[in-house]
Amino acid sequence: MRRVHVITIVAGTIVTLGLVVGIIFMTARALTAMTGAPRSEPHVTSFALLPVLETSSVPCAAGTVSALDGTSCYKLGQGMTGIAAEKATAGLSGGTTWVVQVTLNNTDSAKFAALTSTLSQKPAPRNQLAIVIDGKVITAPAVTQPIPGPALEISGPFTQKDATDLARRLSGVPN
Repeated sequence: MRRVHVITIVAGTIVTLGLVVGIIFMTARALTAMTGAPRSEPHVTSFALLPVLETSSVPCAAGTVSALDGTSCYKLGQGMTGIAAEKATAGLSGGTTWVVQVTLNNTDSAKFAALTSTLSQKPAPRNQLAIVIDGKVITAPAVTQPIPGPALEISGPFTQKDATDLARRLSGVPN
């Protein structure tokens, strides 16, 4: 009889400790959400690949998107949005220019191939493909031939730090 009583007390203590730990954990999460403290989950920056319909000089008119460097404006068509890179790395192109190499998933790769196939047949500037991140056109290269994917390269006015930070954001790696 005494043995059953001891087991009951031990089991009750374990359940109580579990509840206390659970309450502490939930309180910490709630405080983190209320204070805006950073979470440990990675933030993946999605990007868009949009055809250029028109280009213009600054200041940008309504309905146009500014270039990252603020030197030009783009009126963009419908294309691919909400793209999440499967992999993104910073590197040097030609030994002097910092770029971000991006690998797309199979679905986005097929869409990218179709989009570049269409654009490659259009006259300038309608053959340009704008790479849009955070509401800014990072670059808008002319597409002269279809690009089968899944790899693409984002070039722009990047320093090593810019390219590395962008690659980390596109990969969901916290800075």
